[in-house]
Amino acid sequence: MGTLTPNPRRLWLRKSIAIASLAFSLAGCTGKLVFQSLPFALPHDLTLVAQTGEKVRVNDTLKEANLLFFGYTRCPDFCPMTLAKVKSVLANDAALQKKTALLFVSVDSAREKPSDLKHYLSAYPYAVGFTGSRTEIQQLEKSFGSFSQDEKGIISHSLYLYLLDKKGRAVYLLRYDDSAEKIKQALNQALALE
Repeated sequence: MGTLTPNPRRLWLRKSIAIASLAFSLAGCTGKLVFQSLPFALPHDLTLVAQTGEKVRVNDTLKEANLLFFGYTRCPDFCPMTLAKVKSVLANDAALQKKTALLFVSVDSAREKPSDLKHYLSAYPYAVGFTGSRTEIQQLEKSFGSFSQDEKGIISHSLYLYLLDKKGRAVYLLRYDDSAEKIKQALNQALALE
């Protein structure tokens, strides 16, 4: 088994994200989360294949608050755990659910079809699943400092929930291990900025 040579740019992005997350976590101890303009945003003209099978402009699916997540439907642990947390936040809050979109971007475009995403996300009425060519997904990952790597069908991938404003700009990074309460606080705080 060969060794992977770390990509210096990817390492820099990972360190930047880790530092930003630490700063945000510490700021969260004061009771109010600190939102900042982060260098991540959806490309304005980005089109991907939605779970409906139609190619759509991703920005056209945005709501007032948006959670972007890179994952895949066969993920055994982090994806279902993250979706379960988001569901626990939104399930009993119709007002918050109406103003929130979950953008689930498949990092397994070679295996997953739009119908797989539609079935997987059927329990999440606020979610929109997207797929595309490997190149399209890699470009989107790059624009968010994210990554994924297929290792014999098991995919290692970034575990962040990117909180986006209604223009698709990242304003906060949520970690996979952040609590449902923190996710709810971040969404409510984002909506209060509108």
